Amino acid sequence: MTERNHTSGALGRSVGAGEPAGTPPEALEFADALMAFLSASRRTRGRLQPLFDDISVPQLVLLDAIEECGADGVGAVADLTGLSQPTVTRSAAALVRDGLVQYSRVDGDGRRRVLELTERGSTLLAAKRAVVAGHLAGAWQNLSPAEQALVAPLLRHLTELVDKLF
Repeated sequence: MTERNHTSGALGRSVGAGEPAGTPPEALEFADALMAFLSASRRTRGRLQPLFDDISVPQLVLLDAIEECGADGVGAVADLTGLSQPTVTRSAAALVRDGLVQYSRVDGDGRRRVLELTERGSTLLAAKRAVVAGHLAGAWQNLSPAEQALVAPLLRHLTELVDKLF
């Protein structure tokens, strides 16, 4: 078997050098590619900020999470984002102050409050998603039709797998 040595963009390590015994080369290649993708994703998040002069990228991520699971409470938003509950509470308070989010009481439980986007918050989130989609359209157009058919389901599946692993 020929040993492959290349440097990944993510960790700068050589595949095949000092790897755990019995790990298939394909699994090492997958790990390397996934780490490179995650690293590129992190860099892209920082590069998105100049596109938004009225909201920060972390606030946008929080708005997205509130839209998805805010009805389940602050704890659910914290779990989805990987943030602590106090951080979500503080950040949500700023979004409430800005008129993008509101708290609502749950029927029958006066102690429990849920988060929901205001009309202004929903409008802003939709507009910013469109900006991001417009910037990513170039990557989409560089995919073959076969790749386009696979990429979204594969990325969603990889997201689920990574969330379960870490």
